[in-house]
Amino acid sequence: MIDDLKDRSRRQLGELAVMQHRINESEKLILKRAETRLDEVNARIQQIRSSSLDQSQEYMNLIKERGLLHMIIAQAKASIRI
Repeated sequence: MIDDLKDRSRRQLGELAVMQHRINESEKLILKRAETRLDEVNARIQQIRSSSLDQSQEYMNLIKERGLLHMIIAQAKASIRI
């Protein structure tokens, strides 16, 4: 009875460790993709700023996206403790 509980607990702890590893790997992937997209967004914002064309709607959308990307990056870093 006690040995069964110990075995079950060990198995569950092992499963939790595997799940945590998968979560960390997913967060790292999210972080990498968000940082890549942030670079793209920042580059496009700079292009719009330096052009004389009226692209204000795209600019505002990019500013909003940049804010969201900063939040995603912060959450991913907190999750994987970077």
